[in-house]
Amino acid sequence: STQSRSSAASDVYKRQLECLAWVSQGKSSTDIGSILGLSARTVDSYLEKAASKLGVRTRIEAVVVGVRRGLIDVN
Repeated sequence: STQSRSSAASDVYKRQLECLAWVSQGKSSTDIGSILGLSARTVDSYLEKAASKLGVRTRIEAVVVGVRRGLIDVN
């Protein structure tokens, strides 16, 4: 159904933002993977997709944009 597809998409987006939040704390992809139970490759993929959605190229730029837009809480 469309609802479950959009819900799944929002879950993936939440995961991307969660990865970005960990990047903002100075964590590597390997660290984030260990914390979230994902492979470092999956974390990298989430971060690349998040950066793309935010219109930037790097994970650091994505963190900056995410914080400015209030998508990531750095406190």
